[in-house]
Amino acid sequence: MTDDDGGSRLGTFSARLRSDDIDVVRAALDDYRDAQAHTRFGGDNPYWPLANEVLFAARDLLGRPQTPGAGGGAHASALLVMMHLAEDVDADLIADALEGAPDAEVREAALLAAGCALSDGEEPNPRLLALISAMVLDETLETEDRKDALNALDDLDSPDVEALIVRLSESGDLELQVFAASCLATPLRLRVHRERVRRLVESWPQDMNGTTTWIRDALSGFHSTYWEDARLDDPALRDAHDELRFPVSDEACLRGFVTLLRSDDPVAVGIALDHYESWKGLRYVLQDEESAEAYLPEVLARAREVLRRPMSPAEPSALNLIGNLHAEPDDADLVLEVLRRTDSDTVRQKAIWMAYGILDDAEVKDGRLVEALSDLIFDPAVGFYLTKESAIRVLADSLGREADEVLLRALREGEPKVQAHTAYYLVRTGGLERHRPVMVEVAESWGDRPPQRPWGQDPIELIFGKPHSVHWDGHRLADPGLYRAHRRLREPAVDESYHDALRTLLESGDQAAVGIALDHWWSPDGAVARGGERAREPARALVLDRIREVLRQSPSPPELSREYGPDASHLSALSALDIVAREEPSLLAEVVESATHDLVRDRALDTVEAVFGDAGEAHPRLVAALVSLACDDTVPRVDRVRAMEILEEAPGHDAVAALARVRGALNSP
Repeated sequence: MTDDDGGSRLGTFSARLRSDDIDVVRAALDDYRDAQAHTRFGGDNPYWPLANEVLFAARDLLGRPQTPGAGGGAHASALLVMMHLAEDVDADLIADALEGAPDAEVREAALLAAGCALSDGEEPNPRLLALISAMVLDETLETEDRKDALNALDDLDSPDVEALIVRLSESGDLELQVFAASCLATPLRLRVHRERVRRLVESWPQDMNGTTTWIRDALSGFHSTYWEDARLDDPALRDAHDELRFPVSDEACLRGFVTLLRSDDPVAVGIALDHYESWKGLRYVLQDEESAEAYLPEVLARAREVLRRPMSPAEPSALNLIGNLHAEPDDADLVLEVLRRTDSDTVRQKAIWMAYGILDDAEVKDGRLVEALSDLIFDPAVGFYLTKESAIRVLADSLGREADEVLLRALREGEPKVQAHTAYYLVRTGGLERHRPVMVEVAESWGDRPPQRPWGQDPIELIFGKPHSVHWDGHRLADPGLYRAHRRLREPAVDESYHDALRTLLESGDQAAVGIALDHWWSPDGAVARGGERAREPARALVLDRIREVLRQSPSPPELSREYGPDASHLSALSALDIVAREEPSLLAEVVESATHDLVRDRALDTVEAVFGDAGEAHPRLVAALVSLACDDTVPRVDRVRAMEILEEAPGHDAVAALARVRGALNSP
């Protein structure tokens, strides 16, 4: 989107916010809320530059009287925007909305907005805080409403709120008790309430899970990443570990961390490095997270010292901490030495990612690292999932096309899983255009199923193109000419060779080949994705003939389609029929009249119903087909009734008259 497009979009949005029509303003606020919700998946809210205008419009709506229906809905829209934008000054306005909430929707939205407003001020608004606190303690309210109220207060660092949570943890309602305990199970609150939470957990049934599992884990504290089964022999180190896991203050926590980091025990050092690296470790339990940053130089120096020692048990922790984020060019010798001496795939994988940090940022790649990672791919003693998979990815991502030589060798010589992952990364780096023949050759050697699906992707589809088909996925055409034609359809470009391939399949007389061609013709991922609607036109007449022909045939052999079995050929033809039905009512009518299989008849009636739904007048030929079906006593009763029901809803006078004739015929002696 260009700057001009963005400005125009914002201008239109701003005008909607200033509209005199409440529904227009409400819709704009809903659009802002939806855009903000999508930021969870990355990207920005395109309306963020107008956040102040959005908040002003929300305040204006919220200041108007609310009533069930439109008014209440407008208040809900305003409040759901304010859950992101509300300020301390909005607290009384939100309190008014909460006190006068006409329904659950507005009440829930007001609680969400309240959390934002209460967190904005130096001190929470007393009125709004008291109002929500009363809801938390109101035993006449539903449990979910009381939980929603407490949730609005949970982020506040307030003695009153903490006391409220403690009080709720004493509730006889187990669900409320668990929810309150989860609020107390945060690192800072556990410093004060660990024993209370522990007693609560011990009183609960053992088979409880969900939130209670998280609370139990919080009580246990983060042990480490790589040392769960290890024991520290020195009591002082065990005490330091406890200070790190269950801190009573930032000072105690950092004291325990430093004691472990500076000790001579490799297990203790490894635990300290794990706590510094993990999101569940040091920073998570500190009130002042930034205080950990002062230790980064010492932590990195300690990690490199570990790697210089021969076969230190703390290697995994040291490699994991340095990783690709803190790796420097001078670390190359450390990585090479670790790879040379280790027989652990876990250590190899961490060393590979450290190598990535060195290679990715380097203008001139270190050939020694490239060679070492390449050797791992072909070493039969090395595991695939941790080591070879990572080496392939790191070489491809850090070198791009410069990795082609080793990746092509892996594609030709590697085990099948290596081939699949290599193919995936070659496609990602543009290698398919550079090395299509060899990649096609390897993909053909896999048959109809790839040996692996890297990141959920089918490398066969990545090489040959999508889709294989819709209803015949996995089927390989035995005839070499048909196989080549199918492969041509999967390539991205549309030219005369594409249309020749489509005709070859449609004229083949092979049920699977015809079905595959029909799938490519009708599917939005097939011809249309490659050349737009006009890509369908050259084969249109032939497709109509095949639809008519296939739907008169018996079901296809079930072994031709893994997923759809004997219905595959009919489903391909019926799907193509859906595309042409509005322009070809006579063909659709013919299918309705001649159908001998339940699936064909049911789907054809569905299509007729869809065509009538978009038409101003029912086509006479389709009306006649429905009349014929309704009067045919050889057809199952359920289908005859369905035909009459469609006639009842069909548009136009012809359908009404036809329905009367059918009823007369059915009622006559």
